[in-house]
Amino acid sequence: MAGKCSTTKRVVVIGQDVGVNGGVFRATAGLQARFGRLRVQDTPLAEATIAGMSVGMAAHGLKPVAEIQFMGFIYPALDQIVNHMSRMRYRTRGRLTCPVVIRTPHGGGIHAPEHHSESTETCSATFRESGSSARHRRRAPTDCCSPPSAIPTRSCS
Repeated sequence: MAGKCSTTKRVVVIGQDVGVNGGVFRATAGLQARFGRLRVQDTPLAEATIAGMSVGMAAHGLKPVAEIQFMGFIYPALDQIVNHMSRMRYRTRGRLTCPVVIRTPHGGGIHAPEHHSESTETCSATFRESGSSARHRRRAPTDCCSPPSAIPTRSCS
């Protein structure tokens, strides 16, 4: 992230404890000191707000990197992710895009209770128009203006 923050001032990192504490796994340690509080912002524990802020930031030309502390906490943010982030380009006929990166750890290995060890990444791989790290497919630039029936859908195979 430091590399991307160095190349453009449009990259903004937001999430709970990403600034002062450097994130739950210290992936953002030192970024706030290096790039300032406007570019690396701590947010409240409000996943829907983090996702919603990311939509607004992206629509206004920023490139937010949003951190949700654990995949099990992503459910409150799904409305913003599914209904706004993933459809922004199609909904505006290509006028606006929504270049958002959502970082969230998933899976076991930390021996924490319930929501800290869930692996729900297959859900995000099936959202229409979203690019998941688990499964990503590039589209031709004309797809943003095609009617929904003309846009190929993803299979879960």
